[in-house]
Amino acid sequence: MLTTTSRAPRAPSAALALVELGRASLETSSLLLAAPFMADAPRGDGHDVVVLPGFAFSDVSTFLLRAYLRSLGYRAHDWDLGRNLGLRTLARGAAALASRIDQLSDGGRRRVSLVGHSLGGVIARQYALEYPGHVRQVICLGSPFVGDPRAVNPLVLRLHNSIAGEPPPVRRPPPRLTVPFTAIFSRSDGIVAPSDCTDADGEEAENIEVFSSHCGLVSHPAVFYAVADRLALPVGQWRPFQAHGWRKAFFGPSRPTVDDVAEAA
Repeated sequence: MLTTTSRAPRAPSAALALVELGRASLETSSLLLAAPFMADAPRGDGHDVVVLPGFAFSDVSTFLLRAYLRSLGYRAHDWDLGRNLGLRTLARGAAALASRIDQLSDGGRRRVSLVGHSLGGVIARQYALEYPGHVRQVICLGSPFVGDPRAVNPLVLRLHNSIAGEPPPVRRPPPRLTVPFTAIFSRSDGIVAPSDCTDADGEEAENIEVFSSHCGLVSHPAVFYAVADRLALPVGQWRPFQAHGWRKAFFGPSRPTVDDVAEAA
């Protein structure tokens, strides 16, 4: 077990935040070159998947990910709530989202997987906590679900507060989900620190590290491959993600470092 002294988490540097869009553009461009890598991903049973966009983004931001999942045979859906404006969107759209997922899951008779980018992942986790019987698994992409505002870039945090009309909830330990959970994160994320978007591995919970910007997590070949691999798992047969052979070069060690654990303490 890692033992460390507790200290405040470090938010990503301003320099990383400034190059976010440029890095995301390059990561999106790499999708064409990585087509053979992504086409080789495991294929599942084609179940329903709802993809939730990140803060200040709409379903347009998740179009490529949804298109890729459809190419693998999944019924990939947008969240259909417009732009994600944080708590304001959640307040007015929680019932609509619940109704949409309830319809897709046929009242829980057919479970739906949820994939959420950034704040969209926080919302996906919250839905799974309230309606676990409707959810097959949750996959978060750079989502600050641990809930410590100090781990989020201050500029983005101020933008969130001005748009949402209130700050995010104060820090609290993230409750454990009763459905399989995957957190995909990057140590070079310019918006959210790893300490806020990773959790201790559990019986059906894991962290997968990629080398990506925050915005590029919805258009990154390694993320696409990892999401496809997780969605392909049969119900009741969960196992941790493991990249084999040359694919290992696209993923990090996955487990939190000593610094990550100290920052999350």
